[in-house]
Amino acid sequence: MAFDGFVISNIISELNKQIIGGRIYKIYQPEADEITLVIKKERLTTRLHLSASASLPLVYLSKEGKANMQAPNFCMLLRKHISSGRIISITQPDFERIIEIKIEHLDELGDVCQKRLIVEIMGKHSNIIFVNNDDVILDSIKHISA
Repeated sequence: MAFDGFVISNIISELNKQIIGGRIYKIYQPEADEITLVIKKERLTTRLHLSASASLPLVYLSKEGKANMQAPNFCMLLRKHISSGRIISITQPDFERIIEIKIEHLDELGDVCQKRLIVEIMGKHSNIIFVNNDDVILDSIKHISA
């Protein structure tokens, strides 16, 4: 099934029902281009799988986990910044093939701040981008050269 703007809109509707307000419990990177967020909400544990695979980009919820590989730099950065963060919104800008997940967390000084995880679902150009509150890209799962 193709991931167009309408399909992604329905996915976001389901994600908003299931995981808004949930806390990020663990972060895994089972594949080189895939992130799994373990989210706990109201005593329920759900896994949000975000894949930027060129052949099959996906976003889906599951109860099952995947085998984990040693955590690469992108996964370690996410763990540093958004572990124990709370998901406050999931949006789709202008029916694009983009999902923005806004996460609220405490920084090193204990202040509340927000960061965004942007998932672009665009075939071989798919990517997962980590952005701070000032729209500065901190890192991405795929690095694109000039």
